[in-house]
Amino acid sequence: MRRDLYCDSCGEETIHEQISPSKNLFRCENCGSVTEALPEKKVGIRAIISMDDASEKGKVELSKSEVVQKGQEIVVETDRGYRIGEITSIELENGKRVEIASAEDIKTLWLRDVGEVKVRISLHKGAVTTPYVIFTSGETEFSVGEILPVEGRNYRITRIKLINGGLIKKDGRTAKAKEIRRIYAKFVR
Repeated sequence: MRRDLYCDSCGEETIHEQISPSKNLFRCENCGSVTEALPEKKVGIRAIISMDDASEKGKVELSKSEVVQKGQEIVVETDRGYRIGEITSIELENGKRVEIASAEDIKTLWLRDVGEVKVRISLHKGAVTTPYVIFTSGETEFSVGEILPVEGRNYRITRIKLINGGLIKKDGRTAKAKEIRRIYAKFVR
């Protein structure tokens, strides 16, 4: 195990390699001096993870001084197991919302589930548009020009609207399911 620790000999923070786990001893990779470093205390932080309209309470365990920021993905422990969430908001003990904070100052983390996501698709056939929904891994990629088989018919993706407001229209450009607000596709024969 390697950690960044302050080295008295070097006078700065350097990379140290653990040489004795039972005694918590680490050796500086720059000068070779040995120091004791106790494991950092963990804190349990309340987490609210959402998927569409449903939210679930959970818990995130972090090192006391660990810094997290909006947009970061972390694992949340819930009653139904572990889920991957993207931080959408950080609430401090005083109720203030911030973009970045140290774990020891955080009261609640608000997240959206990116492990399994709901992808909304607008299927166009002539003048008729039909809404369609699929559930898939947040890491699944979709690309403009790709053919989607839906209920025995093929649809070509023409545009992908992103959560951040962007729009992908150029053939071959891709987006992960966790980044997508809606996919637009036209019927092909």
